[in-house]
Amino acid sequence: MKNLLKGFKRSNFNFCNMAEEDDFSLIETADDGISLIPEAHTGMYCDPEGKKNLDNAAFMYVDVKGDFAARVHMDLDFIYAEDAAAVMVYADAKNWATLNFEKSNFRTKAVASCVTKDGFSDKSAGPDYPWPSLWLHVIRKGENIAFFYSPDGVNKHLLRHFRFSSSESLRLGLTALSPNGNGDSTMNFYSFELAENFTVQDLTEGN
Repeated sequence: MKNLLKGFKRSNFNFCNMAEEDDFSLIETADDGISLIPEAHTGMYCDPEGKKNLDNAAFMYVDVKGDFAARVHMDLDFIYAEDAAAVMVYADAKNWATLNFEKSNFRTKAVASCVTKDGFSDKSAGPDYPWPSLWLHVIRKGENIAFFYSPDGVNKHLLRHFRFSSSESLRLGLTALSPNGNGDSTMNFYSFELAENFTVQDLTEGN
């Protein structure tokens, strides 16, 4: 895997809902990490009942073709409910998926996910997670995606397995979600590792 944050250069990424030169939303930190500061009331969620629609979260991404495996090490300061540091896979304006490390509505640290298809999102709460940081894994095989979380970057636990998109190219990257926040949350990303043109044998096992 190649760590895309090592020797970080903004020009190696594309940006959505933020500018490349935005020094408030994107802060370069020591040891090749970055921090994202989400603006108030930003997220990626289209309520299936139409009550709350957000697709305005800052998103820093690369374009990836075919099968891949990605691993991201992150933490955040857990200020507001639903604050999340997340990895997002994005096909188009109506189809995306996020894998989140978040402050849950129950005020716990939790792993969660959201898959948006044809403009409607679901919301899937995952397990509470007591440690201060974790690794999130996103793996694609054909038209299918698997989400995993890990306390050490090696031993993975499957969170979700789903059919996603037939598009050869997807956007893959880091996002900061704060639908209930006031613009003062911080999401820290310590590494963003990617293996392109890599196909696992067993998607639900992640290897």
